[in-house]
Amino acid sequence: MTTDQAWEERPARRSRPAPHRPGGPATATAAPVRHYVVLSRLPVAVFTWLPYVVGGLLAPGLTWAGWALLVAAGTLLQAFACHVNDVTDVASDRINPARVRSPLVRGEVTPAVVAGWAATEAAVLVAADWAFAHGAAARVGLAGVVVLTAWLNILQKAQGPGSPLLWDYLFGVAMAAPLPLVALARGVRPGAAACLMAVAFLFHMVATNSSVGNLKDIATDRSAGSRTTALVLGVHPTRDGAFHFPRRYLAFVLSAQAGVVAAVTAATAVLAADGWTARQTWLASAADVLAMASTVGLARLLRGAGPFADVSRSELSAPSRRGQLPPGWLRNGGWSFGNTLAFLLGCAAVLPGRSAALMASAVAAWFAAVLALARLRAVHTRRAARRSARTMAEGRRP
Repeated sequence: MTTDQAWEERPARRSRPAPHRPGGPATATAAPVRHYVVLSRLPVAVFTWLPYVVGGLLAPGLTWAGWALLVAAGTLLQAFACHVNDVTDVASDRINPARVRSPLVRGEVTPAVVAGWAATEAAVLVAADWAFAHGAAARVGLAGVVVLTAWLNILQKAQGPGSPLLWDYLFGVAMAAPLPLVALARGVRPGAAACLMAVAFLFHMVATNSSVGNLKDIATDRSAGSRTTALVLGVHPTRDGAFHFPRRYLAFVLSAQAGVVAAVTAATAVLAADGWTARQTWLASAADVLAMASTVGLARLLRGAGPFADVSRSELSAPSRRGQLPPGWLRNGGWSFGNTLAFLLGCAAVLPGRSAALMASAVAAWFAAVLALARLRAVHTRRAARRSARTMAEGRRP
C-alpha cells in the first residue's frame, strides 16, 4: 500500500513510435535517476514525511539538520513502500493501462534492481533510526513501521488468510505511527491532543486508501484476482462508467471518515480543556469545520448518481483541471485533500506558534514545488509532441 493515491502516469497517445535518438553518457547516467524518481512517486511523499516532521516539532529545538533528516526519512519511507509495491504488483501492472509508462513495466529497469533499491532504503531507515532515536521503544517502533510497510505491500492484495479491511487499518497505523514515535525518539511524550491528531491521520489514510486507492485500479485488480476492500465488499463498475457501492462498503468508508471527525473534535476538546489560546481556538475550529465538510463531500460523492471519477484522480490535479472551487471541489474529489488540511490545521493548533508556522511553510513549499514541476513537465511534454510531429511531417516529404 502506498500513498500514490491516484498519481499515475497516463498512457501516451501517438500514432507511431517517436524516432529513436541515441543518448550520450549524460543520458545514460540520468536514466537510473529518472527511473528511481518516477517509481518513487515523490510528489505525494508529503503524506509520509508530514507525521515525521510534526512528531519532531513536538520537542523544542529542532534544527535545520533535524528537519532535513525527518523529511528525508519520510520521503525514503514513501520510496520504499512504492518500490516494494511495484515489485509485488509487477504482473498486474503489466495489464493496467494506468501503469503502461512505468519504467518497470516497460522493461527499462528490472525487478531485481527495484528490489535492491527497496532493501537499501530499508537498511538506511533502520540504521538512521538506531543512530538518532533515543530510547528502545522509539527505535523498535520506527523499525516496526518499516517492517509493517513492507509486509502490507507484499500481502495487501494476495489471496489467502487475512482481511483487506484489516490491511487498510494497518496501513493507517503505519502512516500515522511516526508522529508519536518521532516525538518519543526526541525524548518527549506526545500529549493527548497530538495523539488524537495521529488517530485522525490514521482514519484519513483508511478512508482515502479504501476509496481513492482501491477504485482507481479496481478493473485491473479484478482481472488479476487481487483482494482489496472495495472488491471484497462488493463494489463493481456499472455500464454507465460509475460504481455500484453496497451498503457495507459505504459503511466502511464513511465510518473511517467519521473517525477523522471524531478524532479532530476530541483533540479540539482536549485543547479547550487545557485552556486554549485564541490562535488555537481558530485553528482547531477550522480543522473541525474542514473535517465535517469533507465528510459531507465524501458522502454526497458516494451516494450521488454521477460517476465516481474525480476521486480516482489526483486530489491536486482534479480541481485545477475543471476549474472548480469549494464547495464543488470538496464534493468532487477534494474531500481527501480537505482531510489533509484539517489534519494540518489541527497539528498547527497543537504545536507552538513558531513550529506551526514552519510546518505550514514547509508543506506550502512542497506543494508549490510539486505544482511547478507538474507545469514544467506539461510544457516539456507539449514541446516533445511538437518536435515529434515536425519530425514525422518532414519524414513524409518527398
